[in-house]
Amino acid sequence: MQIKKDQEKGLGWFRPGIWRGLLIFIFLLGGIVGSAGCLLFKGSLFGGKDTDQVEPYQLSAEQSALVGEKGYPEAFILLFYDEEAAFGSLQTVRQETWEYYSSGESYLFINGELDSMESLDIDELGSLAPLPYTPEQFSAHMDRDEVLVAAGVDTFIEVPLEKEYLESGDLYYAESLAFGLVDEELRYLEALAMIEE
Repeated sequence: MQIKKDQEKGLGWFRPGIWRGLLIFIFLLGGIVGSAGCLLFKGSLFGGKDTDQVEPYQLSAEQSALVGEKGYPEAFILLFYDEEAAFGSLQTVRQETWEYYSSGESYLFINGELDSMESLDIDELGSLAPLPYTPEQFSAHMDRDEVLVAAGVDTFIEVPLEKEYLESGDLYYAESLAFGLVDEELRYLEALAMIEE
């Protein structure tokens, strides 16, 4: 009789217990699929490129010797640009400026070879905190997520550049770090010195 009354009310085969069980099953299934999707998304977000494409950078003998003598730089700038090589092919150039404010020296490396050393004219600085980044953490052709993972950075600010200045360019700021991408590849990175408080 109860079923007939429900059908008369237009409820058909609806039963709160059946729907509740079905909804719980759908939510559980959705949660499992969603978790798997998030893991896949996380994998694509932080490993979107084949990691074999980005070769880790190894310090040159000259750079290693400088690190052994003075320690890692207190600030550094990396630039990556393409330059024509023999037979018209393009090669990526890695230009690095390592700055040691404590000793007032700046070293310029081109593809790991020392190009020049200059004196820095520095006012009274105070005590510098150790920089949380090293030059070999970053390589040419890294994308944004690879840079963030290499730096161990969770929060950042993105500043899209005006097309008149640079087509397909974006600039990012994080704690003591600024970096720029062109066509989603790392072209500029600056690790800024930090003064201890």
